[in-house]
Amino acid sequence: MAVVGDRVEVLSKAGTRQGVVTRVSGALVTVEWDTGGSTTVIPAPGVMSVIGGGRKASARKAPAKKKAAPPKKKAPPKKAAPPKKAAAKKKAPVKKKAAPAKKKAAAKKKRR
Repeated sequence: MAVVGDRVEVLSKAGTRQGVVTRVSGALVTVEWDTGGSTTVIPAPGVMSVIGGGRKASARKAPAKKKAAPPKKKAPPKKAAPPKKAAAKKKAPVKKKAAPAKKKAAAKKKRR
């Protein structure tokens, strides 16, 4: 793909044209022709050839290198907690209901 400042040659039905790339936006390439006009084109594969010119080795920017992030500290492995034992259920003490009323009633009957 051509970049701004490249000298290009474009093939067409009318013949070949040469010019300089003045703008690149996605697939759109604007070329200023040697004859004086300019055109914005979406070149098909094999139609546009970079023939030299504007590119300089120092002008081309190398992709910025990303610094490697320091490794994250891993948390120490968690120890498995011992399984909880179910608390033993205590039975409530059974209250005995004495039948003193019956005894008292029986005792009263005997007294009479």
